[in-house]
Amino acid sequence: MVKFLKGVEHSIKKIIPNNMRKYVRSSRYELVTYKSRPIELIVHVGAHFAEDAEHYEGLGAKTVLWIEADPDTHAKLTEIVNARKGSCRHIAHLGLVSQNPGEVLEFHRFNGDGSSSSVYHATEQQKQRFEKVKETGEVLKLTTQTLDQILSQHGIDVAQANTSMLVVDVQGHELSVMKGVGHGLAAFSFCKTEVSRVPMYVDAVLFPELDSYICGHGFQLVSHLYWRVPKHGDVLYQRN
Repeated sequence: MVKFLKGVEHSIKKIIPNNMRKYVRSSRYELVTYKSRPIELIVHVGAHFAEDAEHYEGLGAKTVLWIEADPDTHAKLTEIVNARKGSCRHIAHLGLVSQNPGEVLEFHRFNGDGSSSSVYHATEQQKQRFEKVKETGEVLKLTTQTLDQILSQHGIDVAQANTSMLVVDVQGHELSVMKGVGHGLAAFSFCKTEVSRVPMYVDAVLFPELDSYICGHGFQLVSHLYWRVPKHGDVLYQRN
């Protein structure tokens, strides 16, 4: 759902001339990251269709690693990023990122464009809030990888980038992704993640636990005051 709203937002922004877009920032996230340019390396787990590609290029990214678990979504993602022009290197990786490697997890497909698909079932609260978003009943069996493994596979050393950002948008599985990179989380300059203060997926992590883990690795929340953190949405952390 958040990805769908991003797509609408990006379509509206395209109406604004390129040279004026830097003056029209819709969120604290965009303001903070724009002021921190260049962000040389961006690792985006839960890539979907690379909706943020233009923004990342505008941040001066030299490399963007897009990681997507759904094979069908990944196929389209690959076409999208391969068609992009410019100096930024885009990499599309197929993999389900989790805390431990080699586990086989169920991946539940949802309707629409698949942006709500998850390793978890939807809660009743999500079903009531987003009535049109439904599980299709199709379940994939996917083998997990850790983020450390994937970074190594592509020869990416986060510590070598002057400024870097980890983006995690995996429908409630964010904490497991971050635990899979271990102390390497602290190598990133920024961490943007989807959070939920209300249960949207069964057994998924909620904001207090995720916030405690991220802050425990040397980050502070910079996109929101705590009382303004959304019930379900994106927040940005910056390394102290």
